[in-house]
Amino acid sequence: MKSLFLSAVLLQFFGTCWSQFPRPCANSEGLRTKECCPVWSGDGSPCGALSGRGFCADVSVSDEPNGPQYPHSGIDDRERWPLAFFNRTCRCAGNYGGFNCGECRFGYWGSNCAEYRESVRRNIMSMSTTEQQKFISYLNLAKNTINPDYVITTGTRAEMGENGESPMFSDINTYDLFVWIHYYVSRDTFLGGPGNVWRDIDFAHESAAFLPWHRVYLL
Repeated sequence: MKSLFLSAVLLQFFGTCWSQFPRPCANSEGLRTKECCPVWSGDGSPCGALSGRGFCADVSVSDEPNGPQYPHSGIDDRERWPLAFFNRTCRCAGNYGGFNCGECRFGYWGSNCAEYRESVRRNIMSMSTTEQQKFISYLNLAKNTINPDYVITTGTRAEMGENGESPMFSDINTYDLFVWIHYYVSRDTFLGGPGNVWRDIDFAHESAAFLPWHRVYLL
């Protein structure tokens, strides 16, 4: 589905709600207003606007038509993501990123996100025993630590009520959050085909954006 993947990739690059459901927005107020522009604690303003880190803006998604493998509209929350949930999010400036522009874009470091560091993905088999043990210890820590910034949805937007009166979100550990994001994008959508024959659509892999989406995701 062309428009979905283009939107997902752009969200990754421009730092808007990249993990989908920031904890400060996963509530009735966020669902009702469809706005996710959390305050950055560094200056007490939404999106760190007072420090020039970003500003609250309307979400822009592609208007390109869906591919022939998905000839439908308005039946799945992931269409034209993230408009089913939020239509205003933080748009970060410069090298800033994160759902409230309180972090740095991938590859940048420092208090002002001005330092660039190249990251190299290593083969675990080439690591020393000490490095392997350290890597595994971090995985175990991620598996046993509730993510402080993000939650996951346990229902569809329609199930949460027209005005968001019944928010359906749940805590998740940091390791499983990484797994869940991929699941949310790739899980099947069951559609009634000709003669009421049901088929499934995999949003993450049945698209020309398969390779770029996954490359950005691995960052």
